[in-house]
Amino acid sequence: MADGYEAVIPLTQVSMSPSHGSVVALNDGRLLWVWAYKGVHAITSDDGGRTWGEPRDVMLTTGEPMRGIMAVNLLRLGCGAVAMVLVSERGRPEFDASQPSQLAFHTSRDEGETWSPPVTINPPNVSAGVSQDKAMVLGDGRIIVPVDQYMGTKPTTDDPKGVHRMGQRFGNLERSSLVYSFAMYSDDEGQTWQRSRNEVIAQVERGFRGSYSFIEPAVVELKDGRLMMLGRTNLGSLYRSYSEDRGHTWLAPEPTDLALSPSPCCLQRIPKTGDLLVIWNQASRVELIEGVYRHRLTCAVSKDDGLSWQHHRNLESLDDVAHIEPVVDEMMLIANIRQPVDRQRYHRAPGPLRCNEPTCTFHDDNAVITYSHLELGDPAVITDTYGMAFHEVARKYGFTERPDRPGRYEGNNKVRILPTEWFYEK
Repeated sequence: MADGYEAVIPLTQVSMSPSHGSVVALNDGRLLWVWAYKGVHAITSDDGGRTWGEPRDVMLTTGEPMRGIMAVNLLRLGCGAVAMVLVSERGRPEFDASQPSQLAFHTSRDEGETWSPPVTINPPNVSAGVSQDKAMVLGDGRIIVPVDQYMGTKPTTDDPKGVHRMGQRFGNLERSSLVYSFAMYSDDEGQTWQRSRNEVIAQVERGFRGSYSFIEPAVVELKDGRLMMLGRTNLGSLYRSYSEDRGHTWLAPEPTDLALSPSPCCLQRIPKTGDLLVIWNQASRVELIEGVYRHRLTCAVSKDDGLSWQHHRNLESLDDVAHIEPVVDEMMLIANIRQPVDRQRYHRAPGPLRCNEPTCTFHDDNAVITYSHLELGDPAVITDTYGMAFHEVARKYGFTERPDRPGRYEGNNKVRILPTEWFYEK
């Protein structure tokens, strides 16, 4: 099993994508996968993630179905109970600070069969967003939920959606809002919550060259007791911030040497070795301009608690490049998504262009990794440039045609099961 095991999980089993879900190991050896989309749903696996059962609604101890919209986080508390954090109301407000997101905390004393009524994490009318699979429990039992918050207004219909360069339009993530991150934490197993005293935002030259969003944070506890937060930016790389007081305050972030296609990462500690593992989308400046910015989903290992990263390996990629040098402290131009034209380098094209939103759970010395497997981009590139039938390419990857929109295809989810040794191989 040098390259492990992989499987496509259709939308009939996990609706939407793992960007809405999380996986946790149960005491009886099964894996529980929970996601939120038009309700909260769950499936289980009794063979380490290779196959999954039929979905069921997640129920509260009161007998009512749990309410939730997206971004499930599952974790194991010190008392042994399973806990869940998710966006329960309205969802993250895209560029609209007037519509607050409500985060809820639930616990289960029967291994995910039923869940307690929700405890509100963020205060009423104070918006907070959370990404999937990011909440964690520190060694002393404190629960950390890294969150972000939009500061800005929703663009009007006549607001340009980007900038024009080189004869085409590029996306501009900072055009009408700024996103900062912080942490919510609990010292009583989720019954009450407190907020970090300060926020984390990316700045170039201490703000002299501007302030930029630091979004979709992930946190890990370091061996010296500090916390490290990795965040998505549009400045060419993942940024990191440290907390020296268990999440109460955070230091100004700095760029890492991990080139980034703006998207959330997954950050875990490998139980067998104690090293850190990051899973993220990396792309060069040229790839962002060409529109192939999430085809490459990469893993890397850090043996020095996040100061440097080695053993870059791709989970998915249209080419064989596994390590890209970042462009640091410079705004990236992001084009509309489309297949690459250079088929010599991208010899696996055409293929999925959004292999993103990873989650990782360690189970029986294996990493069980889930991620979304979506999007083929502009059909004209496949039909006119490649000379291939778009529907045949879509079906090759297990995409399904939408019954309400003929000719439009939805992707699926993928599961990779990899032994610990895989992350250290060349």
